[in-house]
Amino acid sequence: MWPQGIPWPKDRPPVPKELKWDLWLGTAPDTDYIDNLVPFNWRGWWKFGTGALGDMACHIIGPSFKLLKLGYPTEITGMASTIYSGIFQEADYPESIPVSSKLEYKFKLKDGRDLKLYWIDGGFVPDRPEELDPDVNENEALADIPEENDFEGGSLFIGTKGKVSCGWGGSHPRLLPLSLNKDINIPKKYPRIEGGMDGHWWQWIDACIAGYGNAEVDSPFVGYAGPLTETVLMGNLLLRSFNIREKIKRHDPVYGDVEDITTPGRYITYKWDGANMRITNFEAANQFVKREYRQGWGKLEL
Repeated sequence: MWPQGIPWPKDRPPVPKELKWDLWLGTAPDTDYIDNLVPFNWRGWWKFGTGALGDMACHIIGPSFKLLKLGYPTEITGMASTIYSGIFQEADYPESIPVSSKLEYKFKLKDGRDLKLYWIDGGFVPDRPEELDPDVNENEALADIPEENDFEGGSLFIGTKGKVSCGWGGSHPRLLPLSLNKDINIPKKYPRIEGGMDGHWWQWIDACIAGYGNAEVDSPFVGYAGPLTETVLMGNLLLRSFNIREKIKRHDPVYGDVEDITTPGRYITYKWDGANMRITNFEAANQFVKREYRQGWGKLEL
């Protein structure tokens, strides 16, 4: 949906006269203006955004938190795509978020059982459900809007007795196999905001106009917004740490003593202390938990 896994541009074009660049940067680090950043593609750069995970996961895994009453994850493992700029030479684009990733979160449920939640992006999808016929397009079958192929991400719940899928935000839930949905008519349990997605925007605008405490706002995130957001950002701690590089010297059986690069943040399990917002077994990851605000823009308090 926006570029990721690319080098920071070298060109330094002039700031458009209609853009107040310093104001747009806000708390972010002082940075030269580049083309194709404003108003949308900033999402793919660590200085400003949090990638596909930070942008969409609250919408996609939100139903899991609401239905399963999840809290903080206890650990996470994962991987990200790598790009090569030469023969046996992995590219190093620390400013840009990886093109694709796969993460596995582990939660402890209130009854003591473990639950795993997976995040997959960048063109990859979960293993194809065996309940789908061979000729069925998986994206279309699990799409947000049936028969329109409006697939912006979705969720697949795999239980002991069957599978259920839904689009982002919990839209259009369906049982697998799809034939089970023909005669289902379940009454709506939760109130809907009038006007659908546009209604959410107008509700936010009306609340701003009314002022704090003067308007009732229906939120689907009551009771779990904090753990949900921290879960998403914990995934980005792993993705940023995935590309931490350290220079080392080693002995190669062919080339002798050589200088090389090691990536200590890859392929380990990250243990998370949700109450204190820290990775407990890889200290280097904690540098990304918070950042210093640009001078003149206050201080971040957590």
